[in-house]
Amino acid sequence: QVTRKPLFPGDSEIDQLFQIFRTLGTPTEVTWPGVTQLPDYKTDFPQWARKEMEGIVPNLDQDGRDLL
Repeated sequence: QVTRKPLFPGDSEIDQLFQIFRTLGTPTEVTWPGVTQLPDYKTDFPQWARKEMEGIVPNLDQDGRDLL
């Protein structure tokens, strides 16, 4: 069974982004070519490292994690 809770429970637009960044890592030109050219991209966004999905959703199999 999955957690049945939101994976990214942000309460505002910026909080939503930061929730995603905290889990998937802050995007860079290496992980997302062109990201720094997006109109709302900020070079001073906090830099978070990607977390392993096994620790976030341990009951999800590999196919489910790939889908996420």
